[in-house]
Order: sequence, then structure tokens, then C-alpha cells
Amino acid sequence: MTTHPHDPAVVGSFAIQGRLGRGAMGAVYLARSPGGRLVAVKVVRDELAGDPGFRARFAREIDAARKVSGAFTAAVVDADPDADRPWLATEYLPGPTLQKAIETSGPLSPSGVQSLASGLAEALMAIHASGVVHRDLKPSNIVLTDNGPRVIDFGIARALEEASLTATGMVIGTPGYLSPEQITGTGIGPASDLFALSAVLVFAASGRGPFATGNPASMLHRIVHEHPHIPPLPGPLHEVVRRCLARDPAQRPTPMEILQLLGPPVPTALLHPPTIVLPPATRVLPPTVGGALPVLPTPVPPPAGAFADGPTPGGVTGPAVVGASFATSRIRPVVFAAITTLLCLAFAPRDPQLQVLHPIISTLLGLVSLTFLYFAIRHWILVLRPKVVLRLSPQGLTVNRAYSEATIPWSGVTRLHVGGDSKRPWLIAWLEPQYANKLPISHRRHHGGLRVYPIAHGATHARRQTQVNELRAALNWYAGRIHDNSY
Repeated sequence: MTTHPHDPAVVGSFAIQGRLGRGAMGAVYLARSPGGRLVAVKVVRDELAGDPGFRARFAREIDAARKVSGAFTAAVVDADPDADRPWLATEYLPGPTLQKAIETSGPLSPSGVQSLASGLAEALMAIHASGVVHRDLKPSNIVLTDNGPRVIDFGIARALEEASLTATGMVIGTPGYLSPEQITGTGIGPASDLFALSAVLVFAASGRGPFATGNPASMLHRIVHEHPHIPPLPGPLHEVVRRCLARDPAQRPTPMEILQLLGPPVPTALLHPPTIVLPPATRVLPPTVGGALPVLPTPVPPPAGAFADGPTPGGVTGPAVVGASFATSRIRPVVFAAITTLLCLAFAPRDPQLQVLHPIISTLLGLVSLTFLYFAIRHWILVLRPKVVLRLSPQGLTVNRAYSEATIPWSGVTRLHVGGDSKRPWLIAWLEPQYANKLPISHRRHHGGLRVYPIAHGATHARRQTQVNELRAALNWYAGRIHDNSY
């Protein structure tokens, strides 16, 4: 538990004891109610408190959390979405998150995974019965208590009866636990939580998700286009995970079907949560009778290589988001340029007598040589063209070309589109006037936009298509509101 000079002493009627952690939305504090009960209080950051759209979203989170309060979640104690800094107080759950438990003690036993599966299926059944889709079920949103797993954090939950408020193409959630329909923006519903449940179970059983790790764009691409890796699981649990990971939501079982497939719960605890007792924070109000305070674990950073200091798109604070990078390659053009150059020289007629005695053969050889020369020149142009590196991150769009680099913030980009034909696709950007000449590019125009990155022009068709798909996924993740994903 940490403290900070600017931490509040009181939020609503709750006395702050110390800070539990900080995420993208704000800080979470351990506090005591007027009657001495422990609660977890989430307080929104100052810069977000002034955003009417965010206030509306936070109010929806409170409504969603209140709808599902019960034995399977952290009950809402109090909230004030209209305060200067909106806040939400929920029941304090003494126990580690699944993320922390796996990182501390390793994967769960087979019986532990089955108990987790039954507990989460029961929790999702109650959540969906309340008319809510969680949409961000992941290990750090699951707390392991003595009475089974509890699901927390309904920050991006959506009521079943609501129309989606997400912008077209915008991906909201955590890479690795998003369903294909969340990534593509089609038909998000209760089945989306079942896909996330299976990814959580794979993580609990093996310590890694079914789609490995990496930058968010690559993970999103694998979820939509590749098969998951499912470790060996006992009995019906393997079948449950396999069916829940189906790309078609209609093929996934319901929580009730999962409980029926798994049968009676295994009479064993998920794990023995470590008792965490920390000394009182230095910025604590007069102590309350009851001794040392237990504390929730601090947020766990995402897998190495995905993020570096700052909040991640999924709301976890960890190292700053590096983002997704794409770079042009010279390997294939060099090989083809060398081969076609050698063939051009090999077919070039050199014997003057051949030109006199066999003019037709000499002419044909000359034409073949010129044909290879044409292809050699085309590939040498690709070889000599400066390498271009494109990076997409929460900060904006960065282009590096020939040792020159510039970043355009997303506020300076009005539209992004993958254009051109299948053999020579480009990333096209429409920029605000003040940024039109900032990028180190050739400023080739395309229907009013600028061609900022040649997508795998020197690669094979398969590699080119893969990079197009990965780039589209990255655009949806980092710039979904301005990504025109029409084909």
C-alpha cells in the first residue's frame, strides 16, 4: 500500500487509509466506512473529471456495478458520479487477483482450474441475468476469495438492452481476452464474456493466454485469424474451453451449459491466498481498532514487450505503451534485384558474329535481357528506397524515414485508410492543415490524403496480406474513431 502527498484524506463519508493502486481511470484507495468497514474507493483522475463524456461512462459503470452486486461480485457501497472528482466505493475483497496469484504461485492445479471455471460460470450467469455484459473479463478483474472467485471492474460493461456506444471500428478491452466480435465490432453479447472466460482458464492452467503475448495489434490479429493454443486440460474442461474459444458466438455454450458439462464442483480450494499484512501507510487517519490492514495487490504490468510507463488501453498501469511497429523490408527486393541483374547480363548478346549470322536469335536474346533489366531496375528502386518505420501508439502516429522522424498526435489526424490495390497497398492519412508537412514522407497524394507507409511492397503476397491485417487491427486498437476500415 502506498501514499502520495495529493491523496485525499476523505472521500464522501469514507476515511482513506492508503492507496491500493492507480490505473487509466484514476486511483483506488483502501478506506474505512463510518462504521469501520473496509471498502475500496475508486476516484477519477482530475483531467477525466472535466470530460462530460467520461462522466457519462463512469455513471454507466456505477449503474452496471449496482445491477450485478451480489455473491459473485464486489457490492457497491456508495457512489457519487456528480462530485468534483467522481468516485465509486465497493466492498473490499480480501484476496489476490488471479493475475497476482498465478505470478506469485504459478498455474493452478487441474482441480483448481475446474473450480475456477465453475465459479466464474456461475458469476457470469448472474451478471448476464442482470442484463449486463462485462466485456473486460481478465485475470486482473477476478479476485480469489475464500468463498470463490469474484468478478470486479465493470468499467466498460454494457447493458444488454443498450445500443453499442462504441465508435465504428473502435476496440475497447484488453488484448488477449477480447472475442473476435469485439475486435471486428459485430454482435457483442453474453457470448463475448464466454470467450474471455476460456482465455482466463487457459491462463490459469498454463500461465499464458491462448494467443500468446506481443504487441496488441499482433494479438488482435491472431484472435481473429489464427487457432488458439489450448494446453492439456482434464476431462470435460478441455471441451468447455475449446467450445468457448469458437470464433462463432453461436457455437459457444452458455454459463448454465458449462456448469452442466463440468458436473458437481470439485471439493477443493482454488489456492490458499497468501496473507498480506503491510504496515500502516504514513498518511493514515487515526487508527481504527482492528490492527493491521490487509491490502489488495498492486496492479500487475502486462507481458514484456507490450507496454512501458503509463496506463494501457485496457486500463492497467504498467511500463509506457510502446505500441505497434511496422517497417519496410529490403530482403526480398535485394534477392530479386541480384537475380534479375545476373540474368540480364547473362542474356545480353556480346558476340558480334552472332548478330551477323543469327540476327533473330540475337534480337530475342536482347529482348529477354531488356525484360530482366526492367525487373532489375524495379527491384533496385525498392532496395534503394529509404527504409520507412511506422509506429502507432496512444500518443499518435510516428513515421521514421531516412533518419528523420516525426509524430502526429491523433488530434491532428482526421482519417486513416488502407488504400491502393492488393499488390501495392498504402496507409493513407488525412491530416489537419498544421500537420500536413510534418511527416518525413514524399507527400504523394491519394484522394486528398497522404501516402505515409507502403505496406509490405517488397514482400510476398501472404506476408503483405498478413501485414495489412495486422495494421488494420492496430488502427482499430489505437485509432478506431478515425480508422476508415471500408475495403
